[in-house]
Amino acid sequence: MQKLADTTIIIQFPSVWNDGPALRFLSKKGDTISAYVYLRPKQRKIDSKVPRATLGAVLHDDYMDYSKEPVALNRYFIIREINQDTLKTMWNDIVKLRLWRIKDDAVEGSGCPVTKTMNAFVEDGGGIYILLISRIAIKPLNFYAPDNFEKFCRGREGRQTAIKLSGMFYKIFKE
Repeated sequence: MQKLADTTIIIQFPSVWNDGPALRFLSKKGDTISAYVYLRPKQRKIDSKVPRATLGAVLHDDYMDYSKEPVALNRYFIIREINQDTLKTMWNDIVKLRLWRIKDDAVEGSGCPVTKTMNAFVEDGGGIYILLISRIAIKPLNFYAPDNFEKFCRGREGRQTAIKLSGMFYKIFKE
């Protein structure tokens, strides 16, 4: 994406329950904004009666094909047809977030500060992973369980920005 666009924002919601990468892309080249997803195709629906072992082997092979293939411009990279005015409005709102300046958990620490009165712990909370790509730089941002920790210990600007960005992506990429 670094060679194909001026700026790209990729967002993923990693979880221990994921079936592999599910990425949403918003990319700007000149005055054109494009939306893409990288997703495992929906599980095959097999209506006929087949032995359970055969069904399991077929579905397992589908998943293994997907998980072995590196994330790239391939059959899992899908162009989303979204109105340009909608995308431009979203892009302008994203620019206001000043994503390149925010700090993530790697800088500010994951979760909440431990105090005598509070020790908030979240297990299997998922997260938000953001990858900012420009022609000259790539910046990863990682937030573990941001919605949960924002309830426990409000106030981290980077975490709040990641939550806002994920809400914007959710509205555009509803599935």
